[in-house]
Amino acid sequence: MSCMLRVGGVDLNVDRLLEFDLKPDSMYRKGEPQSPKSKSKSTHPTSGVRYVVSNADFDQFEEQKKDAINFMRDNACSIREIMSAAGVDGAELDFGIDKRDVFVQCDSFPAELVRLAGELGLDIMLSQYPTPEEKSEQ
Repeated sequence: MSCMLRVGGVDLNVDRLLEFDLKPDSMYRKGEPQSPKSKSKSTHPTSGVRYVVSNADFDQFEEQKKDAINFMRDNACSIREIMSAAGVDGAELDFGIDKRDVFVQCDSFPAELVRLAGELGLDIMLSQYPTPEEKSEQ
């Protein structure tokens, strides 16, 4: 999953968000270990939920953007309900893409996606990940 909607808040009751039509992919609670498999003792400073926006791969950014526009159109009412729920401090659309081996990497968002996200109160994040080839070189 390369595009996710993350909703979070310090005082967010994630169980309350389960009552809405939009069903989360995963959730976490304030104070829980950030990575249960890790030896690190760090815990989540907030509670939150994650919703799948696009299943397009990291190298399919154009498809992710189309999926995100459709997701926001199709789920605008549910997103508004979630955003107005008690304890929600904010939300973001996080697009995961491949980090390309170029001098300058420029990626843009269409105006419609930006407009819809803004109307729904969603931030936009672009997360760049190493390609499988780069991972194998490390």
